[in-house]
Amino acid sequence: MSRINPQSATVGDALLLRAWALDLLIRRGPATRPLASGASDSLATWELFLRSERCSLPLRSRLAAGSPSLLGVGAAQLLERLATIELQRAISARGQLLEIGRLAAAHRLEPIVLKGGVAALSDDDPVDLADVDILLPREHGELLARLLNERGYRSTIAGSAAHLPACFDPEALPIEVHFAINDLNESGELQARARPFPGFPGLWRLSPADHLWHLLVHSAVSHPDRRGSLRDLLLIQSAARQCSAAELEHVSARIATLSRSAPLSAMLGLARAVGSGVARIDCFRPEAAANYLLRSRFPWLARSQVLQRMSATVFVLLGSRWDRQTEWAEASRHREPWEQSTWKFLAALQRRSPWLGGTTRRLLRMGRVVLGRLLAWPVAASARRLAERSVPVPARVDQTVVP
Repeated sequence: MSRINPQSATVGDALLLRAWALDLLIRRGPATRPLASGASDSLATWELFLRSERCSLPLRSRLAAGSPSLLGVGAAQLLERLATIELQRAISARGQLLEIGRLAAAHRLEPIVLKGGVAALSDDDPVDLADVDILLPREHGELLARLLNERGYRSTIAGSAAHLPACFDPEALPIEVHFAINDLNESGELQARARPFPGFPGLWRLSPADHLWHLLVHSAVSHPDRRGSLRDLLLIQSAARQCSAAELEHVSARIATLSRSAPLSAMLGLARAVGSGVARIDCFRPEAAANYLLRSRFPWLARSQVLQRMSATVFVLLGSRWDRQTEWAEASRHREPWEQSTWKFLAALQRRSPWLGGTTRRLLRMGRVVLGRLLAWPVAASARRLAERSVPVPARVDQTVVP
């Protein structure tokens, strides 16, 4: 298939494809929302939508059980190609987790599988993965990283406040060994409530409520750009289905106590609508429009170490005051000595003079936030306008819903 130019894609039509796909996922059968001709005819728009939402594999599954003829030949071929890539990643993650399980059993470790890795090992539909995440106490994580390095993995130079340097293998997905979880100050409690992963010796998993809570916080708080992502909604829906009524009530009550409850509640509500047959308003259309805009019009931002922060700031501006306060607090936060910059000259300055290096790095990060907000504001405003203008045709309700 020839390379598709994302510049020719239309963000408004991609939003219409999102509405159609969300309707398909909610009803588990043939979509009751008609495909707009402009959206359905453009392969560039299809690729923009599918690569942004990372949902080709579950969409292919739903269409195979319903009406694959809804798509044109070109769109069907594109969906098949991208779904195959997503499936290959899920299979790779499964194999890597099985290898980690064997190492863990031999060395008496208890690695906890996180996020998409749980779906890769479960009977549910797998989802696309960019890496494999596991949780271990730091000293055990360092041992596992050494064991992986002995088996051909290579570690990056820098880690983070939550995980060790990622382990890379050119033939597999990166593995991130976490000793903490961003925005969750309860790693010890999570590990205490973890349980063995049934059918996978050596591997553990979070309790159902903790798994759901982690997914919600990860997508709605830690990564504002993933709010409303169809891939993440499917993952959260699967996690919610594994919870008891009491556990779901506990998670909902926990959300209600937080000042940042709105995105968490909206993500959980929309995720639970997926597969239920009950339509729900998509309140994440501005975030989806921003993702489509950044991918189709500003792909060069991701290649600039100075400006790539602007992409995240777009979603901060689409969020609440809490998001903006959190971004500023993170930029002005004092870094620990081991949290070295990825910029060589700053890392060298931090080693020679920790105070001067740390202060310089903090000032640069604060300046980058200010610059990022100035550049991100027009993109965020455009995303809001596009979301308001591209209102989808209401889905027909005279269809039988698959229970």
